[in-house]
Amino acid sequence: MSTAHNNDKPEVQHVDHVHAAGEDTLDSEKQDIYAGKIDPETAKYLDPTLVIDEALNKQIKRLVDFRILPFLLLIYFCQTFDKATLAFSSIMGLQQDNNLQGQQYSTLGTILYAGYLIGEIPVNRILQKTPIGKFMGILVTIWGTIVCMHAVCKNFGGLMAVRFLLGLFESGVQPALMLLTTMYYRRNEHPTIISYWYGMQGAQLCVSGLIAFGLTYVQSSPLRQWQCLFLIVGLFTVVVGIATFILLPDSPMKAKQKTMIIERLRINEQGVQDSRWKWEQMWEAFRDPAVWCYWIMQIAGFIIVNGLAVFANIIVKGLGFTVRQTQLLNLAQGGFSLIIYFGTAWVARLTNQTCLVLVGTMTIALAGTVVLLTVPVSPKTAPGLLLAFYFANFVIAAGSLLYSIVTRNVAGQTKKATTSAMLFVTYGAGCIIGPQVFRAKDAPRYKLAFAVHIGLYAFFIVMTLILRVIFMRRNHVRRRDHEGTAQTGVEQIDHDQAFADLTDLQNKRSFRYVY
Repeated sequence: MSTAHNNDKPEVQHVDHVHAAGEDTLDSEKQDIYAGKIDPETAKYLDPTLVIDEALNKQIKRLVDFRILPFLLLIYFCQTFDKATLAFSSIMGLQQDNNLQGQQYSTLGTILYAGYLIGEIPVNRILQKTPIGKFMGILVTIWGTIVCMHAVCKNFGGLMAVRFLLGLFESGVQPALMLLTTMYYRRNEHPTIISYWYGMQGAQLCVSGLIAFGLTYVQSSPLRQWQCLFLIVGLFTVVVGIATFILLPDSPMKAKQKTMIIERLRINEQGVQDSRWKWEQMWEAFRDPAVWCYWIMQIAGFIIVNGLAVFANIIVKGLGFTVRQTQLLNLAQGGFSLIIYFGTAWVARLTNQTCLVLVGTMTIALAGTVVLLTVPVSPKTAPGLLLAFYFANFVIAAGSLLYSIVTRNVAGQTKKATTSAMLFVTYGAGCIIGPQVFRAKDAPRYKLAFAVHIGLYAFFIVMTLILRVIFMRRNHVRRRDHEGTAQTGVEQIDHDQAFADLTDLQNKRSFRYVY
């Protein structure tokens, strides 16, 4: 099958040959297998002569969607569901029953990410070495149990302990889901697939809002409303964890149609798996300016995202809405979030301009934040300010779009693991800082926090444009130096080293950046 891409320069057609391999391709791959460059388990199931036409491609994708996508959705739904319980319980009596004072509630939003940050240090290496299905099943089950334990807490110290442990055991989720996405899907599919599982944040807002709204009518139960919320959410997570342990495959090599799944990914030039640690790839990640752009964008984006997430209900209630109205309004926010995730992913895939779409979404969020900062609260302005808050939530697309850029533009298993660790350490750092920007004495408008957010938006936009320039320059140099082009204006690429575990910087002949 041949596919054409023109995401770099419209005048250059990029043609990928992913079937009917010639003798040179076969010989090159055999040499890589003999030299040990290809993961031994992967090498058993390679067949570069396999024809992946459009019909077979769709058949394989449907199979992968059926077996893998439900777990991506459920696991991320549970993670966002579990973290959101703090925001919902904040107006259900949690603060009063546990005698939280001053910045203690903000600290509960922060401590989770301290655990997350510590967990990120080993988790990416563990994911590279262990069966991912079993590992994720155990993690989800443990953290679901920890969510249930919130219900027995009676003071700040107890809540701090369970929030820290929750972050520690949730630290593997997003790296694992990014790894599963690259393991099973083609690069052009990443924005859509990541938006699907990332969009579970919007879905959980709708579900959490309904549950929290229903619990406001619970008056005679021996359990407090917020305790019921933690138990419902935690028990559901435990069930998902057990199902994940039993049913989620550990890799494409454990699936029934191994060769077809693997060969479908040849076009990615990113391999599938390799448990060997390669120090040169780790050092390359540290030296790559593109990786540092990801790093900076991640911390800037999630200072904003997590601050808004932890204080969302408090901000909305501060606009003059009652507790029940605030819980119900989460349905609207959740629906709006789904539109943001799916809409931005659709536009990014349609235009092949993910970086520019990211700039556009952050500009919309910036405009919403300016309104929140400058317009005074009154019964007349409350609906408009609520809409501005929803527009400020366009920032949530920073996560899904940035991750789709990273998964498509980093190759080499050790480099991917290193980059992932760097990203999610800064994710934890950003989420630690985020709630602290919202000071108790600034409630309910939090003008200082919104002013900080405005500066971070501008910084994020500049870094996104710098990243785009880096990718454009690299692709230009590779097109200029590429040999074997059959005709003017057509760049022909044969993926004969797709599984040799080369990094994106090493694989200058076949790897092209998409942005």
